[in-house]
Amino acid sequence: WTPVTNYINQQFEQYFRDESGLNRKNIQDNRVHCCLYFISPFGQGLRPVDVEFMKALQDKVNVVPLIAKADCLTPSEIKKLKEQVPVYLRNWVCEGKTRGY
Repeated sequence: WTPVTNYINQQFEQYFRDESGLNRKNIQDNRVHCCLYFISPFGQGLRPVDVEFMKALQDKVNVVPLIAKADCLTPSEIKKLKEQVPVYLRNWVCEGKTRGY
């Protein structure tokens, strides 16, 4: 996740430098505002690497967890995964910062 966080920081720094300059008419906003994080549909919810990645990004951008390849799962498997993921997020990732679950 280091390359991702470095890229996000780089884009924010570039935008700040452009905003601080004299000519602000043609500024391109290339900042990252949201990260769509695809969770593997196979396995038991979030893996430790998922947790660490979301922890690293949670203070920089909005992280939206999505279940990847959800069309390959049965309705009961989707329901089970949808119930597990918010529990993981509340306990490990956001430490009280989760919204909308």
